[in-house]
Amino acid sequence: MKKKNSGLTAAGQTQPEILPGDIYKDNRGERVTVQKVTGNRITFIRDGYTGECISSVLRFEKEFQPVVKQTFSEWCRATDTAGKIQNLREIIAAKRAEK
Repeated sequence: MKKKNSGLTAAGQTQPEILPGDIYKDNRGERVTVQKVTGNRITFIRDGYTGECISSVLRFEKEFQPVVKQTFSEWCRATDTAGKIQNLREIIAAKRAEK
């Protein structure tokens, strides 16, 4: 029996490459910044702390997720700041009309 090749094969890295300066967060939402990546060790600093932490690459990938970097315009669209401002103006105008 001949095997059929579907063309779908796993290739490449499953996680994005970890580089110095990248920001990750743990399951509690606390952020860490990667300082150094050497061999199978990652040195990082937690926000609000001065001491460096060292972890293996496997443990780091298991415990931390990369923080998605947004541009300012993407953040504005995601939070709909213009719509919120318009709603606040309408509420203020309605309150002033009541008086």
